[in-house]
Amino acid sequence: MRVLHAVMTLDPGGVERWLLEITRRLDPAVIRFDFAVATGEGGAYAEELSRLGSRIFFLRAGRDPFRLALRLRRVLREAGPYDAVHAHLHHVGGIVLAVAERAAIPLRIAHSHLDTSPIDRRGGPLRRLYRTSTRKMIDRHATHRIAVSAIAARSLYGPDWEQDPRVRILPCGLDFERFRALPSPDVPRRRLGLPLDALVFGTVGRLEEQKNHLFLLDVFALLRERRPEARLVLVGHGSFEARLRRRAAELGLGETVLFTGARSDVPEILAAMDVFLFPSLFEGLGLAPIEAQAAGLPCLLSEAVPAEVRVFPERTRVLPLDARLWADEALSLLDLPRLSPEAAVARIEESPFAMRRHLRDLLSIYGVASPDPIPRRAA
Repeated sequence: MRVLHAVMTLDPGGVERWLLEITRRLDPAVIRFDFAVATGEGGAYAEELSRLGSRIFFLRAGRDPFRLALRLRRVLREAGPYDAVHAHLHHVGGIVLAVAERAAIPLRIAHSHLDTSPIDRRGGPLRRLYRTSTRKMIDRHATHRIAVSAIAARSLYGPDWEQDPRVRILPCGLDFERFRALPSPDVPRRRLGLPLDALVFGTVGRLEEQKNHLFLLDVFALLRERRPEARLVLVGHGSFEARLRRRAAELGLGETVLFTGARSDVPEILAAMDVFLFPSLFEGLGLAPIEAQAAGLPCLLSEAVPAEVRVFPERTRVLPLDARLWADEALSLLDLPRLSPEAAVARIEESPFAMRRHLRDLLSIYGVASPDPIPRRAA
């Protein structure tokens, strides 16, 4: 079976990393993933996906829906036939699936990974027209609809999504093997240049407006007033980095904020932290706090993060975006003992985020009989 995934980019992000993890575990004799990338060339995951046997088509369409449609149609005509097209582009997925139906692709999947309602509410008449049109296209052309959470389903498929038999909630599966034997905090702290006796707060995510790092810097400034030994670790990269660095300097935080960039050793960096902070403005799910819980960390989340991510509700706090409240709660979470990697992973492997369970459910949507594809590692 051949599946073409339509994505915005192949740079590090929750959707992209999830797709890479899935591709690593597929037997290409049974099912193969290819990728149509809306943006230009490159992407941190492109090379490995190519080594794993995936074909990658860079459409160079940006956010131009007409260019996207024309170039996707050419890919389907010249590189097909495909058995399925799986769209991960939220509203733009309607255009992708319309092109796929015209190309006689039998399985056409819309996949909602985000709750964009905060953006949608701010939009004007053109945004509303665009949203209404693309929703109608999804309704007309999708054979299946998937969402990572109930709030993501509502965002893309509307308030009556539960009445549609085509809609299925399918949380992303993750690989927790690397969390089973994490080092003690001292090991990654030495490697990162952090004081061994520091109180380390941190987050993982693209440095973009959605992740709300500016608020996090305000919280951390309050934490530093009360605990001067505190450090903040920001894992990820993005267009907001220069702005965040300027803000950190304005707040006098200096070298107490560590920007690591995009990293492949996220589990080990999580092991260096004491508390995980995730103040997103909107989310469809949020894979980073799931991994933080697998690392045994207590988590502080914004109200925008779906409840489904709280695998350890007794170690998770949810607050409105008030910097003083966050600073108080972050310090109180330090009183919770760190869970051992073995205990954390054992519990999280029983959750819907376990990779084996997720693979079985995902393959059933594609109609692939094998519930246990041959595990693969990076090429």
